[in-house]
Amino acid sequence: MKIEKIRFDNVRYNPEFGAFETLVKIHDRGQTYSYPAQVTAPLHAEVGLIVRSLAQMASKAHKSGHKAAKGITRLHHAAPTKSAIADASQKSLLSRLLGHAAA
Repeated sequence: MKIEKIRFDNVRYNPEFGAFETLVKIHDRGQTYSYPAQVTAPLHAEVGLIVRSLAQMASKAHKSGHKAAKGITRLHHAAPTKSAIADASQKSLLSRLLGHAAA
């Protein structure tokens, strides 16, 4: 397994968790794999340390065939899934129709 290229999508700081988060894309043998990565560090942490830690986390997931490769693990700042949106809208509709008795 030879990783040819590692790329980061929009590294963000999540103050709720005190961590940097991103989607790391690894190009390996002509295919691109995406892994969510999170590194707990203060906002003023050294950039090199953050980048190295994010890359190591994604490389470890890639080498172990981690579930993140299947899109099961989500970043905290990622958009909700369609099913989560549908569940929330259905619950709010029920609560509007039935009041608090639905909850």
